[in-house]
Amino acid sequence: MNSCSRQGPRRAARPVTLAPTASAALIAIGLLASGAAAFAQSEPAPADKDAKKDLQTLDRVEVTSGKRRQMQSDVAGTVTAISGADIESHGSADIEDLLKLTPGVQYNKGTADGSLISIRGVGTNSNGAAQGFTQSPTGIYIEDVPFTDPFAFVSTPDLAPFDLERVEVLRGPQGALYGSSSLGGAIRYILKKPSTSLTEGSVMAGISSTADGGTGWSTAAMVNIPIAMSTGKAGLRLVLNSRKDAGFIDNLGTGVKDANVIRVDGGRLLFTYALGDDFDATATYLRQHSKQADGPGISPFDYTTGTGYTKNPDQLKLQVRTAVPMAYDSTFDLATVQANLKLGDFRLTSLTGRQTKSRGAREDFSRDFYDPSAPGDKWTSDTFYDSTSTSQEFRLAPVTPGRVNWLVGAFWMSADVKRDQLVYHEPRAAVADLRFRRNGTATEKAAFADAEIKITDRLSADIGARYYKTQLSYDRIVGNTDADATSTPYASGDSGTTPKVSLRYVIDPSMSVYALASRGYRFGGISNLGSSPQGLPYKSDSLWNYEAGWRWSPSKTASLDVSVFRIDWKDVQLSELYVDPVTTRSFLVTGNVGKARSQGLELAAAWRPFSQFSLKGTFAYTDAVTSGGISIGGTGIPDGTRLPGTAKVQGTLDASTNFEGPWDSSARVSALLAYTGQRKAQIDSDLSLPAYTTLDLRATFSWNSVEFSAFVNNLSNSRGLSSAVDYFTTYTEFYPIRPRSIGVSLRYDY
Repeated sequence: MNSCSRQGPRRAARPVTLAPTASAALIAIGLLASGAAAFAQSEPAPADKDAKKDLQTLDRVEVTSGKRRQMQSDVAGTVTAISGADIESHGSADIEDLLKLTPGVQYNKGTADGSLISIRGVGTNSNGAAQGFTQSPTGIYIEDVPFTDPFAFVSTPDLAPFDLERVEVLRGPQGALYGSSSLGGAIRYILKKPSTSLTEGSVMAGISSTADGGTGWSTAAMVNIPIAMSTGKAGLRLVLNSRKDAGFIDNLGTGVKDANVIRVDGGRLLFTYALGDDFDATATYLRQHSKQADGPGISPFDYTTGTGYTKNPDQLKLQVRTAVPMAYDSTFDLATVQANLKLGDFRLTSLTGRQTKSRGAREDFSRDFYDPSAPGDKWTSDTFYDSTSTSQEFRLAPVTPGRVNWLVGAFWMSADVKRDQLVYHEPRAAVADLRFRRNGTATEKAAFADAEIKITDRLSADIGARYYKTQLSYDRIVGNTDADATSTPYASGDSGTTPKVSLRYVIDPSMSVYALASRGYRFGGISNLGSSPQGLPYKSDSLWNYEAGWRWSPSKTASLDVSVFRIDWKDVQLSELYVDPVTTRSFLVTGNVGKARSQGLELAAAWRPFSQFSLKGTFAYTDAVTSGGISIGGTGIPDGTRLPGTAKVQGTLDASTNFEGPWDSSARVSALLAYTGQRKAQIDSDLSLPAYTTLDLRATFSWNSVEFSAFVNNLSNSRGLSSAVDYFTTYTEFYPIRPRSIGVSLRYDY
């Protein structure tokens, strides 16, 4: 949310729920199933019955969420692993596409690299603009390096998914192994490593058209080169990607049609060196740049007349009216070196990471500063965010698994974050009318340990804990120029322990159950103003997650995972607008307030009745509400208020069928039906986002090294809303999902 806005009346609005229809989607999936059955009946019987059985077997996925290699089905906890093959088969372009496949996870859309992700309802905002100076509740990790800002939200990197090994989504707090940035859960990007023996490459290009919008395109390329060396083996892997997402929002104020165009360019270079089984190291450098032009959201408010304010989604069009063009520019890069050294019967792992993030936002403040006595006045805000972080982790673990598989480790991280906001009245003068600067350094030190103990052949326990110490030093700089600036320093710190314990029991080879208790925490900090009581330091908030699960694989062609959980969250960090009684400006302030709880059910099922057809489904019920006296800035929030950004009900149905296509091709047709229930947009607002349903269809035809795909996403052109920010003093901004998009792509592998 903007740091600065003019005081105005709070406007009430009735919550609106749209009843989505999914009949077309169900018919499409039914046709897939019947088509697959027909292909199965006409398929010649293979000579070897076991060969056919193997084709029907569901894929077994290996994960490293516990910082050791395990089969996904053996983890005592809820981990969804989306393989690189699944990412490619669904044509995923960004993290929004990926998270559709995961129950209990809500992607709350914002500007480029400005979105928020909520897991199991843990969150107090649905949009990065309202996150303020608190750490995001969901951790983002690339190659196990934390990418979530410790304070003063900069961005949520959305790494291009081309040529990924897999993405792991860990639901529930991961404080024992991953630290502060995983209060509600974590998302891990695992990059595909260089091959030291195989020369290979891929090129891909696609084009798409968006309903009520323009044309977009995407390109990507990968090359892997083994390197001959006199000792050891080495490999180099280069990945490049570029895409343009078509705009579909018209800006009536600037006269720009299809204004919200997004351009993403990036690449990564990986180098691996291995000296037998005793030593290996991988160095990685990646960089990604995203630009979003104008119109990031929709709002009918007219800054020239003060009319058009609404919270009713039924009255929305894909239009916005701003006085000046808006623009967002985000860049992040990461350099890592991971080395593994065998020391007798043990392996020592060192992971060094350095990352930078920068983000610029030019936003129209004419709506924020709307003054009935001066309608049509133009205001602009330029905000610059920068962060630099360095981290180091060491782990020691046995090489050969035994009845006790353990690891111990140490972690250190230091992050410098700067935020500078300048507000101008148009036509702008050389010096900003208002300026707000916040600079800080955050450090985290931790020691952790984890042990998986095989008590009997069927019963195992996992016990882990992390001791942490966090510190934050922070300057609030007041003054429009360096000459008249005054700096006020603040400091805060926290320490504590985040334990985890689980039990897993194998009933028989097809069935197991587990129970888990784990704790998570988040950085404390200093509020935006720095004047009592609103500027007092706020401490770390923490939560306990209690979970039980049941896994059943009645055959190699079917699986069912069911988990239930309860989360108890205390000292909840909440950011809310506070109106300064002297200046009448409003600011985001943060404090520890009250309690909250979240409880629910998550389900994931897969079935491959015959080799050509597979069906997967997910379902999540999440009841996340306040449970104890939440209030800040004098505004009370009643017990039982739903936490924002998470639907009470979510679900997906994913069907695919393979068959012999035309012109000697191998063909695949898939359908993904996704339902997102009603959500609350903001904890301190009555704004409600309606439920919506989308259906994505994709057909792929392959000939040896060539692959052609055609797709339509959001077939019914659902006008769903991903998130919203309620600037209740003036206006509300909504972030719609992408309208129906139709496109094709061509890929060549060698």
